[in-house]
Amino acid sequence: MKKPVLFLFFLLVFSAQAQTKIKAYLDTKQFYSPEIGPYLEIYIEFAGYTTQFVQCPGGQKATVIVDIAVIDSLNETVFNDFYALDSPISTDSTQNNFIEVIRIPLSYGNYSLAVQLEDANKTNSLISGNLAVEILKMGEHLSFSSIEAIDLAFTSEENNRFTKSNYYLIPLLKNYFFQGDNNLPYYVELYGSKGPIYFERKIINSTNGQIYPALSLADTLQSETVIALLQQVDISILQTGTYQLQLSAKDLLTSEVCTQVFDIERFNDDEIAFDMSSMLLDPAFQESIASDSIAYYLESLLPIAKPGEIRTIIEVLKANDSEQMRKHLQAFWFETSGSKAYEEWLRYQQQVRSVEKNYSNNYMEGFETDRGRVYLKYGQPNSIVVKESSPSEYPYEIWTYNKIGIYSNKRFVFYNPDLVTNNHRLLHSDMIGELRNPAWQQILVRRNTINGTVDDPNMLNTKHFGGNSNDFYRQY
Repeated sequence: MKKPVLFLFFLLVFSAQAQTKIKAYLDTKQFYSPEIGPYLEIYIEFAGYTTQFVQCPGGQKATVIVDIAVIDSLNETVFNDFYALDSPISTDSTQNNFIEVIRIPLSYGNYSLAVQLEDANKTNSLISGNLAVEILKMGEHLSFSSIEAIDLAFTSEENNRFTKSNYYLIPLLKNYFFQGDNNLPYYVELYGSKGPIYFERKIINSTNGQIYPALSLADTLQSETVIALLQQVDISILQTGTYQLQLSAKDLLTSEVCTQVFDIERFNDDEIAFDMSSMLLDPAFQESIASDSIAYYLESLLPIAKPGEIRTIIEVLKANDSEQMRKHLQAFWFETSGSKAYEEWLRYQQQVRSVEKNYSNNYMEGFETDRGRVYLKYGQPNSIVVKESSPSEYPYEIWTYNKIGIYSNKRFVFYNPDLVTNNHRLLHSDMIGELRNPAWQQILVRRNTINGTVDDPNMLNTKHFGGNSNDFYRQY
């Protein structure tokens, strides 16, 4: 069963409402080394506009305190590190994002990754989060590593945390590509080959299954202990939608096969950017936004913004200019609601506060969670089934909408696999454009699935004591 990727605009986001808090984006990938075995790569991208840059020789820099731990299934800490990380030195007023890469050798099994981050130059900036991690078997049989999207790559003989197989790689912590982002560079490794490998690459439309032959690739690779592939796909022909980069390999000597996927969210529509050069700030509108909340409320527009607007919002946030953020927030509502801009903004502001109260956790704002995003995008559901405990299922909620636009009877299934945080993730929906997962029932009962074999087709017919999710799902 291929692990579903949640199409949030950030894979995992730490943040808090007060602007004293820093923001960082977290992602993990798994690789294998013949010398050390399987290892986890942890990527943390710090949002420069939320950190405090201070003067230093040559310019200015930010410093963050990183406290990271990995706990195994027996609640034993198998890795811990605590250190100060400096950003690259900036020679002007630009506060760019900066990235940290951490590598941790781990045995096969399930772990909890705990991260705490704090700005060394600001008080009350501590943020924290936990993430469940499963280390899979690699190296013994034909298998791919995770697919890593790449921001920058070049050959290098250095040996540091940014290098693999003689490549220096800067990871790209996103799976969304706007108009103009026409190239998808990626890196992947293949292990366990005994003979020549027949390798295939495909781009597939996740909604209708269409394959794009112009983007496909087939090649025969010679057997190596580690086959490193740094490739690039021109995705300019892909229209707005959800896609998969699918890789497959077959060992021509042993007939072993393996696959790996990377989910892509593509935004390729023409959007008219806001013209804010002559915009005047409306006093009544601006008085409704506290100075320390302007970035928070601007970012809260992401669930309802169009693709072109999303890109502009992110750019304005990175610039960290309060006046521009205020102008953009006001422009958004005047553009979308006309004469009712102020009223619609106040209504939406109340909804944002509601999802913050109900769905936020210690590392995600309410609007950044799946439930918060769905609530803000589609409104309040007509019915909600809440199941906090079950002998066989993870905690879950099923939301039903009688009407969304032209669509009737649309459902969303959220579940909480880590059993700790308030972060219920979207597991399945029958709404167009949302994550569709035919095996959602199998994943929901994975907590007592023997050996985690959710790929077993017989699982759909297996009865689990206390499992009524399918009955609730079919109710209208």
